Amino acid sequence: MGIQPTRRETPAGVEFERRGVYRCYFARGTFLGEIKEALLPDPERLFRLGEKVSSGRSGNPRDQVKVVVGSKPYFVKRYNCQGTYYRIKNIFRASRALRSIRAGQLLLSIGIPTPAPLVGLEERHLGLLGRSYLVCPFLEGCRSLRDLWPELDDSRRQYFLRVLGGMMGRMHRAHVIHGDSNWRNILIGNEHTSHPQIWLVDLDGVRRYRRLPAERAERDIGHFLRDLSRIGADRETVQLFRRHWQHALNNL
Repeated sequence: MGIQPTRRETPAGVEFERRGVYRCYFARGTFLGEIKEALLPDPERLFRLGEKVSSGRSGNPRDQVKVVVGSKPYFVKRYNCQGTYYRIKNIFRASRALRSIRAGQLLLSIGIPTPAPLVGLEERHLGLLGRSYLVCPFLEGCRSLRDLWPELDDSRRQYFLRVLGGMMGRMHRAHVIHGDSNWRNILIGNEHTSHPQIWLVDLDGVRRYRRLPAERAERDIGHFLRDLSRIGADRETVQLFRRHWQHALNNL
């Protein structure tokens, strides 16, 4: 007989299962039979079959692919092991994959749109962290705000600044930061409709504070504002975003 999975439940809406060297975290209440079977016991096999998805960054210690299991597309991100110090440092720390699952559930619980996290895997040998994997639905036809912005007219740009300012303000009002709100991490779908979809992604920097300091919230929107300044936005454009951020932050 093979090794039987051991199973328990974590308190954060995640179901835990141990499969050999993998600690597996599954979104509770979601049918994941096909993707679980495809991932385990060897997630690398599925990862190698995937279509590479560029992160737009060089020297990134993570890789990401699109895979299709059954008829459903999934996004799989692999956080690579960065050596002995990385393994030791993370003995008692959750992997980025697990932190991203918790962050996704947190954002969804406060009404901030993000792809629902489905699966997180941690590869651990005697507690030492190796690779970890995050699985989410693949968002077909989406583009980053960075890629989309040059094609938008002024009214459409103002629309996105108002919506995103409000979204960031609501998040900060809940004492949550994203950690890296650059425009690559803002995905837009159905951009030509009257109500396009917007998702925040890349969540391993998300943190929740008991009380969010004003300067920390300001620093969090700094990532967004740096990209806004790079495209030559004038003061009035920056203030449009800030007004809607402040309005939502203060619940006016």
